Amino acid sequence: MNQKNKSISSEQKWIPDGFHFLGPEESKNRRILLQTFSELFEKEGYSEINLPSFDYSNSFRSHLDHGVESLLVTKDWDGNELSPGVDLTLQVVKGMAARSHWEENQNIFYFARKIRDHKKRNASRREILQIGVESLGKSDTTQIISQIKILKKLWTSSVPKIPFTIVFGHSSFFRSVLEILGWNEEQTKVLRQLLYTKNVPELVSLAARENTKESHTQMIQLLLRPIPVADLPKFKDSLHKILDPKEWDLLKGDLESIIAFFGEWTKFMDGTPSIWDPSLLRDLSYYTGFMFQGYVDRDPEPVFAGGVYNELYESFTGIKKDACGFALHLDSIEEIVNKVK
Repeated sequence: MNQKNKSISSEQKWIPDGFHFLGPEESKNRRILLQTFSELFEKEGYSEINLPSFDYSNSFRSHLDHGVESLLVTKDWDGNELSPGVDLTLQVVKGMAARSHWEENQNIFYFARKIRDHKKRNASRREILQIGVESLGKSDTTQIISQIKILKKLWTSSVPKIPFTIVFGHSSFFRSVLEILGWNEEQTKVLRQLLYTKNVPELVSLAARENTKESHTQMIQLLLRPIPVADLPKFKDSLHKILDPKEWDLLKGDLESIIAFFGEWTKFMDGTPSIWDPSLLRDLSYYTGFMFQGYVDRDPEPVFAGGVYNELYESFTGIKKDACGFALHLDSIEEIVNKVK
Protein backbone atom coordinates (compact mmCIF):
# COMPACT_ATOMS: atom_id res chain seq x y z
CA MET A 1 0.00 0.00 0.00
CA ASN A 2 2.79 2.40 0.93
CA GLN A 3 4.56 1.60 -2.34
CA LYS A 4 1.38 2.28 -4.30
CA ASN A 5 0.87 5.64 -2.58
CA LYS A 6 4.50 6.54 -3.18
CA SER A 7 4.15 5.71 -6.88
CA ILE A 8 0.97 7.75 -7.25
CA SER A 9 2.54 10.67 -5.41
CA SER A 10 5.53 10.60 -7.75
CA GLU A 11 3.35 10.47 -10.85
CA GLN A 12 1.23 13.38 -9.62
CA LYS A 13 4.17 15.78 -9.42
CA TRP A 14 3.68 18.79 -11.64
CA ILE A 15 7.01 18.30 -13.44
CA PRO A 16 10.05 16.01 -12.98
CA ASP A 17 12.92 17.03 -10.72
CA GLY A 18 15.45 19.21 -12.49
CA PHE A 19 12.99 20.71 -14.98
CA HIS A 20 11.37 24.07 -14.43
CA PHE A 21 8.23 25.94 -15.41
CA LEU A 22 8.48 29.71 -15.91
CA GLY A 23 5.38 31.82 -15.42
CA PRO A 24 4.51 35.06 -17.26
CA GLU A 25 6.70 37.37 -15.16
CA GLU A 26 9.73 35.07 -15.19
CA SER A 27 9.34 34.51 -18.92
CA LYS A 28 9.14 38.26 -19.52
CA ASN A 29 12.34 38.87 -17.53
CA ARG A 30 14.12 36.09 -19.41
CA ARG A 31 13.05 37.52 -22.77
CA ILE A 32 14.45 40.93 -21.80
CA LEU A 33 17.80 39.35 -20.89
CA LEU A 34 17.95 37.33 -24.11
CA GLN A 35 17.10 40.38 -26.21
CA THR A 36 19.87 42.37 -24.51
CA PHE A 37 22.38 39.58 -25.17
CA SER A 38 21.28 39.17 -28.81
CA GLU A 39 21.78 42.87 -29.52
CA LEU A 40 25.23 42.77 -27.89
CA PHE A 41 26.38 39.74 -29.90
CA GLU A 42 25.09 41.15 -33.19
CA LYS A 43 26.81 44.47 -32.50
CA GLU A 44 30.07 42.52 -32.06
CA GLY A 45 29.63 40.86 -35.47
CA TYR A 46 28.15 37.50 -34.43
CA SER A 47 25.20 35.80 -36.14
CA GLU A 48 22.55 33.70 -34.43
CA ILE A 49 22.11 29.99 -35.18
CA ASN A 50 19.57 27.45 -33.89
CA LEU A 51 20.46 23.94 -32.77
CA PRO A 52 18.38 20.77 -33.07
CA SER A 53 16.84 19.50 -29.84
CA PHE A 54 18.13 15.96 -30.47
CA ASP A 55 21.21 14.48 -32.12
CA TYR A 56 22.64 11.02 -32.69
CA SER A 57 23.83 9.61 -29.37
CA ASN A 58 27.03 8.37 -30.99
CA SER A 59 27.95 11.95 -31.93
CA PHE A 60 28.39 12.62 -28.22
CA ARG A 61 29.89 9.24 -27.33
CA SER A 62 32.57 9.42 -30.01
CA HIS A 63 33.82 12.89 -29.02
CA LEU A 64 33.42 13.00 -25.25
CA ASP A 65 35.29 11.19 -22.51
CA HIS A 66 33.46 13.02 -19.75
CA GLY A 67 29.72 13.54 -19.32
CA VAL A 68 28.65 10.59 -21.47
CA GLU A 69 27.09 9.01 -18.39
CA SER A 70 24.62 11.93 -18.27
CA LEU A 71 23.22 11.17 -21.74
CA LEU A 72 19.50 10.52 -21.95
CA VAL A 73 18.93 8.03 -24.78
CA THR A 74 15.84 7.14 -26.80
CA LYS A 75 15.29 5.36 -30.13
CA ASP A 76 13.44 6.49 -33.24
CA TRP A 77 11.34 4.19 -35.45
CA ASP A 78 14.42 3.19 -37.45
CA GLY A 79 16.25 2.06 -34.34
CA ASN A 80 18.68 4.99 -34.25
CA GLU A 81 19.72 6.08 -30.76
CA LEU A 82 18.99 9.77 -30.20
CA SER A 83 19.86 12.07 -27.30
CA PRO A 84 19.01 15.66 -26.34
CA GLY A 85 22.05 17.93 -26.41
CA VAL A 86 24.48 17.29 -23.57
CA ASP A 87 27.36 19.21 -25.22
CA LEU A 88 26.19 22.12 -27.33
CA THR A 89 29.62 23.21 -28.58
CA LEU A 90 29.92 19.80 -30.21
CA GLN A 91 26.56 20.27 -31.92
CA VAL A 92 27.48 23.77 -33.11
CA VAL A 93 30.73 22.66 -34.71
CA LYS A 94 29.15 19.57 -36.24
CA GLY A 95 26.32 21.65 -37.73
CA MET A 96 28.64 24.31 -39.15
CA ALA A 97 31.01 21.64 -40.49
CA ALA A 98 28.10 20.13 -42.44
CA ARG A 99 27.75 23.54 -44.16
CA SER A 100 31.47 24.01 -44.82
CA HIS A 101 30.77 24.68 -48.51
CA TRP A 102 28.53 27.64 -47.62
CA GLU A 103 29.82 31.20 -47.40
CA GLU A 104 28.53 32.12 -43.95
CA ASN A 105 29.60 34.10 -40.93
CA GLN A 106 31.80 31.85 -38.78
CA ASN A 107 31.32 33.99 -35.66
CA ILE A 108 28.09 32.67 -34.19
CA PHE A 109 25.95 32.63 -31.06
CA TYR A 110 23.03 30.55 -29.86
CA PHE A 111 20.48 30.10 -27.09
CA ALA A 112 19.69 26.41 -26.64
CA ARG A 113 18.54 23.93 -24.04
CA LYS A 114 21.06 21.50 -22.60
CA ILE A 115 19.54 18.32 -21.16
CA ARG A 116 21.52 16.02 -18.91
CA ASP A 117 20.70 13.32 -16.39
CA HIS A 118 22.28 12.98 -12.96
CA LYS A 119 23.12 10.12 -10.65
CA LYS A 120 21.61 12.28 -7.93
CA ARG A 121 17.88 11.64 -7.95
CA ASN A 122 16.99 15.15 -6.78
CA ALA A 123 19.05 17.09 -9.28
CA SER A 124 18.34 20.82 -9.19
CA ARG A 125 19.12 21.31 -12.89
CA ARG A 126 18.63 18.73 -15.61
CA GLU A 127 17.38 21.24 -18.17
CA ILE A 128 19.57 24.31 -18.68
CA LEU A 129 19.23 27.22 -21.09
CA GLN A 130 22.75 27.78 -22.36
CA ILE A 131 24.09 30.89 -24.07
CA GLY A 132 27.05 30.19 -26.32
CA VAL A 133 29.45 32.16 -28.51
CA GLU A 134 31.80 30.41 -30.94
CA SER A 135 34.42 31.57 -33.44
CA LEU A 136 35.34 29.08 -36.16
CA GLY A 137 38.58 29.94 -37.93
CA LYS A 138 40.41 31.80 -35.15
CA SER A 139 41.67 30.87 -31.70
CA ASP A 140 44.73 33.05 -31.19
CA THR A 141 45.33 35.25 -28.16
CA THR A 142 43.59 38.24 -29.75
CA GLN A 143 40.45 36.20 -30.46
CA ILE A 144 40.29 34.68 -26.97
CA ILE A 145 40.65 38.09 -25.34
CA SER A 146 38.04 39.62 -27.67
CA GLN A 147 35.55 36.93 -26.64
CA ILE A 148 36.23 37.50 -22.95
CA LYS A 149 35.65 41.23 -23.54
CA ILE A 150 32.23 40.33 -24.96
CA LEU A 151 31.62 38.11 -21.96
CA LYS A 152 32.52 40.98 -19.66
CA LYS A 153 30.07 43.32 -21.44
CA LEU A 154 27.36 40.67 -21.17
CA TRP A 155 28.04 40.28 -17.47
CA THR A 156 28.07 44.03 -16.85
CA SER A 157 24.72 44.43 -18.63
CA SER A 158 23.03 41.81 -16.44
CA VAL A 159 24.75 41.71 -13.02
CA PRO A 160 26.99 44.81 -12.84
CA LYS A 161 27.36 44.74 -9.04
CA ILE A 162 28.70 41.17 -8.86
CA PRO A 163 32.38 40.75 -9.84
CA PHE A 164 33.77 37.52 -11.22
CA THR A 165 37.20 35.91 -11.30
CA ILE A 166 38.48 34.03 -14.36
CA VAL A 167 40.51 30.89 -13.70
CA PHE A 168 42.65 29.72 -16.63
CA GLY A 169 43.97 26.27 -17.41
CA HIS A 170 45.65 24.72 -20.46
CA SER A 171 44.74 21.27 -21.81
CA SER A 172 47.88 20.81 -23.93
CA PHE A 173 50.05 21.58 -20.90
CA PHE A 174 48.20 18.98 -18.84
CA ARG A 175 48.47 16.36 -21.59
CA SER A 176 52.23 16.90 -21.51
CA VAL A 177 52.17 16.36 -17.74
CA LEU A 178 50.34 13.06 -18.30
CA GLU A 179 52.93 12.04 -20.89
CA ILE A 180 55.70 12.66 -18.35
CA LEU A 181 53.90 10.57 -15.72
CA GLY A 182 53.21 7.76 -18.16
CA TRP A 183 50.06 6.65 -16.31
CA ASN A 184 47.28 4.60 -17.85
CA GLU A 185 43.76 5.86 -18.57
CA GLU A 186 42.27 4.78 -15.24
CA GLN A 187 45.12 6.31 -13.23
CA THR A 188 44.81 9.50 -15.26
CA LYS A 189 41.06 9.72 -14.61
CA VAL A 190 41.64 9.48 -10.85
CA LEU A 191 44.47 12.03 -11.00
CA ARG A 192 42.33 14.56 -12.85
CA GLN A 193 39.54 14.28 -10.30
CA LEU A 194 41.87 14.57 -7.31
CA LEU A 195 43.70 17.56 -8.79
CA TYR A 196 40.45 19.33 -9.64
CA THR A 197 39.12 18.85 -6.09
CA LYS A 198 42.55 19.62 -4.53
CA ASN A 199 42.39 16.38 -2.54
CA VAL A 200 45.96 16.34 -1.20
CA PRO A 201 45.76 13.24 1.08
CA GLU A 202 44.36 11.08 -1.72
CA LEU A 203 46.90 12.47 -4.20
CA VAL A 204 49.77 11.56 -1.87
CA SER A 205 48.29 8.08 -1.46
CA LEU A 206 47.86 7.68 -5.23
CA ALA A 207 51.45 8.75 -5.92
CA ALA A 208 52.72 6.25 -3.32
CA ARG A 209 50.68 3.39 -4.81
CA GLU A 210 52.06 4.08 -8.26
CA ASN A 211 55.67 4.25 -7.02
CA THR A 212 55.90 7.77 -8.45
CA LYS A 213 59.36 9.30 -8.81
CA GLU A 214 60.17 12.02 -6.30
CA SER A 215 60.48 14.64 -9.06
CA HIS A 216 57.07 13.64 -10.44
CA THR A 217 55.50 13.86 -6.98
CA GLN A 218 56.95 17.37 -6.66
CA MET A 219 55.50 18.25 -10.07
CA ILE A 220 52.03 17.06 -8.99
CA GLN A 221 52.30 19.16 -5.84
CA LEU A 222 53.15 22.24 -7.93
CA LEU A 223 50.01 21.66 -10.00
CA LEU A 224 47.83 21.96 -6.90
CA ARG A 225 48.47 25.64 -6.26
CA PRO A 226 46.61 28.35 -8.20
CA ILE A 227 49.24 30.81 -9.39
CA PRO A 228 48.92 34.61 -9.68
CA VAL A 229 49.78 35.75 -13.19
CA ALA A 230 52.84 37.65 -11.91
CA ASP A 231 54.26 34.42 -10.43
CA LEU A 232 54.15 32.35 -13.63
CA PRO A 233 57.90 32.76 -14.34
CA LYS A 234 58.62 31.34 -10.84
CA PHE A 235 56.32 28.39 -11.57
CA LYS A 236 58.20 27.77 -14.81
CA ASP A 237 61.57 27.89 -13.04
CA SER A 238 60.38 25.48 -10.33
CA LEU A 239 59.36 22.90 -12.94
CA HIS A 240 62.63 23.39 -14.83
CA LYS A 241 64.63 22.56 -11.70
CA ILE A 242 62.87 19.29 -10.84
CA LEU A 243 62.43 17.74 -14.31
CA ASP A 244 65.06 16.06 -16.43
CA PRO A 245 65.92 17.67 -19.83
CA LYS A 246 63.64 15.43 -21.92
CA GLU A 247 60.70 15.98 -19.58
CA TRP A 248 61.31 19.71 -19.52
CA ASP A 249 61.26 19.83 -23.32
CA LEU A 250 57.71 18.44 -23.23
CA LEU A 251 56.45 21.32 -21.07
CA LYS A 252 58.66 24.19 -22.19
CA GLY A 253 56.71 25.16 -25.31
CA ASP A 254 53.32 25.21 -23.58
CA LEU A 255 54.69 27.23 -20.64
CA GLU A 256 56.22 29.82 -22.96
CA SER A 257 52.88 30.08 -24.80
CA ILE A 258 51.02 30.49 -21.49
CA ILE A 259 53.37 33.23 -20.26
CA ALA A 260 53.13 35.04 -23.62
CA PHE A 261 49.32 34.92 -23.44
CA PHE A 262 49.27 36.53 -20.01
CA GLY A 263 51.66 39.19 -21.25
CA GLU A 264 48.94 40.25 -23.70
CA TRP A 265 46.21 39.69 -21.13
CA THR A 266 47.71 42.19 -18.69
CA LYS A 267 47.92 44.80 -21.49
CA PHE A 268 44.26 44.63 -22.44
CA MET A 269 42.42 43.12 -19.46
CA ASP A 270 44.25 44.58 -16.49
CA GLY A 271 41.70 44.98 -13.70
CA THR A 272 39.84 41.78 -14.59
CA PRO A 273 40.58 39.37 -11.72
CA SER A 274 42.32 36.29 -13.11
CA ILE A 275 44.54 33.44 -12.00
CA TRP A 276 46.34 30.46 -13.54
CA ASP A 277 45.36 27.05 -12.16
CA PRO A 278 47.35 24.15 -13.68
CA SER A 279 44.78 21.71 -12.29
CA LEU A 280 41.79 23.31 -14.06
CA LEU A 281 40.94 20.17 -15.97
CA ARG A 282 37.74 20.47 -17.89
CA ASP A 283 36.70 17.76 -20.29
CA LEU A 284 39.86 17.09 -22.31
CA SER A 285 37.99 15.32 -25.10
CA TYR A 286 38.40 18.09 -27.64
CA TYR A 287 39.99 21.08 -25.89
CA THR A 288 43.49 21.69 -27.23
CA GLY A 289 44.77 24.83 -25.53
CA PHE A 290 43.52 27.44 -23.11
CA MET A 291 40.45 26.68 -21.02
CA PHE A 292 38.81 29.06 -18.57
CA GLN A 293 36.04 29.17 -16.01
CA GLY A 294 34.40 32.13 -14.27
CA TYR A 295 33.48 32.17 -10.59
CA VAL A 296 31.63 34.53 -8.29
CA ASP A 297 32.20 34.83 -4.56
CA ARG A 298 30.76 32.05 -2.36
CA ASP A 299 29.72 29.83 -5.26
CA PRO A 300 31.81 26.71 -5.95
CA GLU A 301 30.22 26.15 -9.36
CA PRO A 302 31.51 28.05 -12.43
CA VAL A 303 29.07 30.56 -13.92
CA PHE A 304 30.69 30.43 -17.36
CA ALA A 305 33.34 28.43 -19.18
CA GLY A 306 35.21 28.46 -22.46
CA GLY A 307 38.30 27.43 -24.31
CA VAL A 308 40.16 26.51 -27.50
CA TYR A 309 39.27 23.44 -29.57
CA ASN A 310 41.41 23.51 -32.71
CA GLU A 311 40.83 19.91 -33.83
CA LEU A 312 37.07 19.49 -33.42
CA TYR A 313 36.02 20.95 -36.80
CA GLU A 314 38.62 18.83 -38.58
CA SER A 315 37.25 15.67 -36.93
CA PHE A 316 34.00 16.15 -38.90
CA THR A 317 35.27 17.49 -42.24
CA GLY A 318 38.98 16.76 -42.55
CA ILE A 319 39.40 20.52 -42.99
CA LYS A 320 41.72 22.22 -40.51
CA LYS A 321 39.98 25.09 -38.74
CA ASP A 322 40.96 26.58 -35.37
CA ALA A 323 38.13 27.51 -33.04
CA CYS A 324 37.32 28.90 -29.61
CA GLY A 325 34.24 29.87 -27.66
CA PHE A 326 32.49 30.26 -24.35
CA ALA A 327 29.16 29.38 -22.79
CA LEU A 328 27.19 30.35 -19.72
CA HIS A 329 23.99 29.09 -18.17
CA LEU A 330 21.21 31.65 -18.17
CA ASP A 331 19.64 29.92 -15.16
CA SER A 332 22.73 30.77 -13.08
CA ILE A 333 22.64 34.40 -14.22
CA GLU A 334 18.96 34.65 -13.31
CA GLU A 335 19.64 33.27 -9.84
CA ILE A 336 22.33 35.91 -9.27
CA VAL A 337 20.08 38.68 -10.61
CA ASN A 338 17.28 37.61 -8.26
CA LYS A 339 19.63 37.58 -5.26
CA VAL A 340 20.82 41.11 -6.02
CA LYS A 341 17.27 42.51 -6.29
